Amino acid sequence: MKGRSMHRQRLAARLAPMALCALAISGLPGGALALQGANDVQIEASKQLLSEDRYIEALAVAKDALRVDPADYRASYYVAMAYMGLQQYDAAETQANQALAQAPASARAAVEKLVFTIRSLKQGNQNVGAADAALAEGLIGKAARLYEDGWAAGRNAPDYALKAAELYSGRLNQPVDAARVLRQVRESLPGSPAADSAEAELGKLQPVLRQIATAKVQEAAALPLEEARAVLAAAAAADPSYPEIYRTQAQLAAASGSAGELEASLKELARRNLVDLDFLAALPGMAGLLEDPQFLLRLTDIIGASQADMLKTAASPAGRVAYLARLARDGKLGFFMGARQVKGTSNYRFWSRRKVSGLQYAASGCEIVVSLSDQLGASADAYGYMPASRIIDLRPPTALAVRNSSALELGPTNDGWQITALTVADAPQLALPVWSALRQLHAACPRPVRKAR
Repeated sequence: MKGRSMHRQRLAARLAPMALCALAISGLPGGALALQGANDVQIEASKQLLSEDRYIEALAVAKDALRVDPADYRASYYVAMAYMGLQQYDAAETQANQALAQAPASARAAVEKLVFTIRSLKQGNQNVGAADAALAEGLIGKAARLYEDGWAAGRNAPDYALKAAELYSGRLNQPVDAARVLRQVRESLPGSPAADSAEAELGKLQPVLRQIATAKVQEAAALPLEEARAVLAAAAAADPSYPEIYRTQAQLAAASGSAGELEASLKELARRNLVDLDFLAALPGMAGLLEDPQFLLRLTDIIGASQADMLKTAASPAGRVAYLARLARDGKLGFFMGARQVKGTSNYRFWSRRKVSGLQYAASGCEIVVSLSDQLGASADAYGYMPASRIIDLRPPTALAVRNSSALELGPTNDGWQITALTVADAPQLALPVWSALRQLHAACPRPVRKAR
């Protein structure tokens, strides 16, 4: 019990001066506490002693000022500050309340801040006492919550927060909770030693936080928007700096068909400086939405007129082909053809895979010419069989791209191949935008009209 009491006293001894320093820097009103009475000398002396953490002497001088003029709110104010420095919070609260009752309107804000600080430190001190007891009893989860409560009481006791974070991460395997508390310290006390300590601890936790966020995003991507919200929120709680959280939110919002949901997601992307025109152009339904003048107007407010015009071009069929052609020039695309599928598997006895060197519209406007270069692999009897280019007809229903891992399947051909596919094996992150581009091109082409019998 004595050890816990000493620990609590050491914490309080560090926290009270920090709170006093914060009040001295930002809480004291300028003119409101200017020289104005018979006890001015004592008032100024107590202020100086408080700034030097000489609380016992400051208390004696401030009490002398109060004796000279019991109605002077300044005297009660500095008596309260001295008691707070000595961690005598009940006496400090009594004197602060007296100062508040006596203070003129011009000084009330400063005195109210002192009252709040004393009460929060008092509550925090009670919480940390209970936390010490819980920790000694082996109630680690309870102790962490109580240390956090001690910090939350006024956010002026960062040692409590750092202790809570230490328990969350080191003893409870709750890195997300640890990160949440550490971010609060960093944001509430910028530039302070405590904020530096919090930043250092966040750096140590970052790899596991990113791992948690990545897993949550992958889970959310397979869900409808309403079900994905909570999962994405959990990802953001782990690592709010992970860009895929907000891109996935935008993809799901676009897929939901709600322009309002999509606009909200686009604002978040813009706020985080994550606007990428190729990404936006690949969003489901974007080309159609850009034909709506009202949506286009709101989009211009988000990304600006110039980028909105560029997006219209990028989301058009010609822009989608240009995007795929750019990937081909960068060596990011491959082309696979297979025949004689092995029953019950995804393997083919006769197959060939080559690098795509170029991609462009054919004269018809609904066919894409894929130029092929280096052979990347083939079955023994398929070498040299694949021609230098292939034409993808976008009109048949079978041309609707099917995403299968890093392959974008385009269906059979008229010359005997069971499957053709664009591949992005060396850049799997491109599978979704390439798939979206192919489907957008397919949607832009009229379906063949069936001949009447």
